[in-house]
Amino acid sequence: MKNLMRKVAGLIERNPERPPETSELRRWPFLTMVLVGVSISVPFFAFGGQLGQHADFPTVVAGVILGSVLLGLWGVLTGHVGLVARLPTAMIIQRTFGRRGSLAIVAMMVLTSFCWFGLQTQILVKSVAAILRTQLGYELDERLGIVLVGTLIASTAVIGVKAMGKIAFVSVPLLLLATLVPLGIGLDRHGVAGLFAARAITEPMGLGMIVSVVVGAEVFGCSINPDLSRFLKTSGDNAVAMTINYAVAFPLLLILAAALGTLYGNADLVATMLAAGIALPGTLIIILATWTSNDKNLYASALALSALFPGRERWQLAVVAGVLGTCLAAADILGHFIVWLTFMGLLIAPMSGAYVADFLMGRARYTDHAAAIPAFRLAPLGAWIFGIAVGIATLPRANFGLGLVELTHAPTVDALLAAMVFLFLAERAAATRGNARLLETTEIT
Repeated sequence: MKNLMRKVAGLIERNPERPPETSELRRWPFLTMVLVGVSISVPFFAFGGQLGQHADFPTVVAGVILGSVLLGLWGVLTGHVGLVARLPTAMIIQRTFGRRGSLAIVAMMVLTSFCWFGLQTQILVKSVAAILRTQLGYELDERLGIVLVGTLIASTAVIGVKAMGKIAFVSVPLLLLATLVPLGIGLDRHGVAGLFAARAITEPMGLGMIVSVVVGAEVFGCSINPDLSRFLKTSGDNAVAMTINYAVAFPLLLILAAALGTLYGNADLVATMLAAGIALPGTLIIILATWTSNDKNLYASALALSALFPGRERWQLAVVAGVLGTCLAAADILGHFIVWLTFMGLLIAPMSGAYVADFLMGRARYTDHAAAIPAFRLAPLGAWIFGIAVGIATLPRANFGLGLVELTHAPTVDALLAAMVFLFLAERAAATRGNARLLETTEIT
């Protein structure tokens, strides 16, 4: 029994502040599989399907490709920060904003991860319940299903990246193959012309707004890339993994989801599976899709909680995160999906913009793990707030923003770039003042 417990303890990833050992480092296929597995989820298909309802198919394709290119570039940068610092995102944010200045941001990250976990768990259970009801006449107790599913997914998050990687290597090829089946059936029934046929569009979205929403949908995952990239061996591994995921797999999958939404006339993956006649095999797809993405949500929330409660083991915090995320799912948190993604992007994007800019200007702050961390760093905090303000100012009024000005026509990108520019200018001004003081001191001497 002791030997078994020792082996289990050896599997569980522990102190997140400790840089990974050489034996723990991985090559690019590991991160690629985990990231692609995270992308394939029921909300992801719902998101793509909703895009297909708000714009014609060519506009959706153009917006998805542009947004994905931006995500690919940003993913390489955020991943590189984690690779060099060998720290998870929450620990990096502490060095950017200060130990106390980062508390609200880390808490926001935890809440976002909880919401994603609860949202995906709830959608999964509702989807499985609908399939069991229509195909087998069985009524599933959804709250019991949420508890069972939450426990199952939490098991891999508790262990850490080793278990997440193994799940992803098994499930991703199956998911990629299986998701092509409804598309083939839809194209056989409606033809390629069905994608481009004229149709009524409710609440139409322009190209810039689609780019912004696409970036907003993935900017949280992109911003917490250091959680996983810290385990990569080389910068080349980081560049390859991020490019394949964000610039290739992500847009292809999102365009596939938009195509399904266009062909089948809805954004509901279960309805699509039922219409294609593959509901029961689709149940396995839905379960695997949620598992490969939701364990990452719990893993990220546990790492963020480690920054708030440094005295606790990461695996213990993962258990707590699993319980709280499951409670959110049971409490029914489904709401306005697109609006939530938009505002999440406006909050998260400038945060990652600030830590990347700060890293580029002061790498030593992130590589010297023994250095003292100040309580507050005002310039990065100001950059984050300024980025949020710019994002809200450029967000159209129809999307609950102020609509005061247009910059890149993608508010999430505006917020990210504004934070970076603010911090660069603030650091330049501080350096100029410092040089002026030095000259004054020299002249007096």
